[in-house]
Amino acid sequence: MPVHRPIRSRRSRLVAVVASVALVLTGCTSVVNGTLGAHSVPDAHLPVKGVTNSSFDTFAQNALSDIEAFWRANYPKISGGKALPPIKGGYYSVDGRAVAVSGKATAPATQNACIAQENDAIVDNAFYCRSDDSIAWDRSPTHLLGKLSAKYGRLLVGLIFAHEFGHAISNRLGVFDNDPATIYTESQADCAAGAWAASALKNQDPHFTDTTVAKLDEAFEGYLNSRDSTPDTPQDISHGNGFDRLSALADGLDKGVTYCYSSGYFQSRHFTERPFASQDDYDAGGNQPLSDVIDTSSSNLFVQDLNRYWTAEAKTSSGNTTFDAVKIAEADHPPCAATTVKFGYCADNNTVYFDTDFAKSAYYSLSQIGADKQTGDIVIQDNQPADFALGVLFAIAWGMAVRHQLFNRSLDGKDALLAAVCYSGSYAKDINIASDPSQTRKIILSPADLDEAVSAMLKQAGEPAAFGADDTSGLDRIQSFVKGYNGGLAVC
Repeated sequence: MPVHRPIRSRRSRLVAVVASVALVLTGCTSVVNGTLGAHSVPDAHLPVKGVTNSSFDTFAQNALSDIEAFWRANYPKISGGKALPPIKGGYYSVDGRAVAVSGKATAPATQNACIAQENDAIVDNAFYCRSDDSIAWDRSPTHLLGKLSAKYGRLLVGLIFAHEFGHAISNRLGVFDNDPATIYTESQADCAAGAWAASALKNQDPHFTDTTVAKLDEAFEGYLNSRDSTPDTPQDISHGNGFDRLSALADGLDKGVTYCYSSGYFQSRHFTERPFASQDDYDAGGNQPLSDVIDTSSSNLFVQDLNRYWTAEAKTSSGNTTFDAVKIAEADHPPCAATTVKFGYCADNNTVYFDTDFAKSAYYSLSQIGADKQTGDIVIQDNQPADFALGVLFAIAWGMAVRHQLFNRSLDGKDALLAAVCYSGSYAKDINIASDPSQTRKIILSPADLDEAVSAMLKQAGEPAAFGADDTSGLDRIQSFVKGYNGGLAVC
């Protein structure tokens, strides 16, 4: 039968189709976040051109001071023992709203080589400028960095500046000399940001001594918002989608700077960002209706496809084992679980149970960013539709069935949830294709769906109401999902 695409391609929903926000995601930009909380050491007072006494500029100085210290300690590890060269062009704080309204930048911002060339490059943006070896940011509280810092926490501020500083490190090592594709150098900078985050988690950064795994998960949510909008062509790919970016962050956190700047780093990366498959695919827009995702009848194509995949995997990867098709049913709570659990798998009758309100909250779980074209002011709209955020929760539930049916293992606790998440990554890889010539799949993913899955890994998949497990972090779940996506059933 022809491939049905209930989870289909759509225009980017996380970022509104407006020039200022698109710039942020296509230039070397990052989103900052944070409640600018207290710390136990004096403010850094780094030299910054255009600096104000705003809380954002103060924390930007503190973050960059800690990041500089991190690289003074770590740069010799990747440079053959050489000391870190200073940022020659310095730092720039710019009122991006004033630039957006007036249409031009003024001194001292115009001393920055990139801003001098393109004044509005700074609007809703933060970037490293290779032309003069500088880092600049838009400090306006109503613009992207300020809005996201207020929503997701100050650790995201550090991640963003660590990403930009990562470009400065690449430049010092001559990485740009061979003109690599942009997505590779962006991935390397994401990896560098993760490596810095590891030091913050160890309380090695004096202005980030309150860093916790929970705050890192919150910052990861904000970082997800700095991913590319879905590209129209392969030539439009720059930073990578949320899956690509957060997997690089996680690898940097786990493996450190020697991995991020190793000679084989680019070869080790496998990117999933892709454009729409066709004009029809692009024009389709939208999500599969919620009613289709939670349809309990036999016509639910998503349920059919999950059973299709795991039936085949049981035969090929598990010694010709039989996989019994799983069903779904609506209930206030799974009968095999506590009343506080709203989404889960019951092995005794091989059924995934969902509470409709919980399913609806997972479906409407993304944030959408819009910008005023005249002022650059940002509005963040929460609770936007994301079909595969809910879909991947069902895929995790099928992972529980796999763990029970194929391996006869416990479905309780951290290990069970992470294994099921890993299995869901294996399934996502199978359906993340632009087209299906074999016509064996009932659904295939749109370019944006992996981002929705990553969002669910950070939030809904770790809630006690989902599977009853609350002892895993978003980072744990992302790492397990990526592991399953890259390695399949055998690595889970």
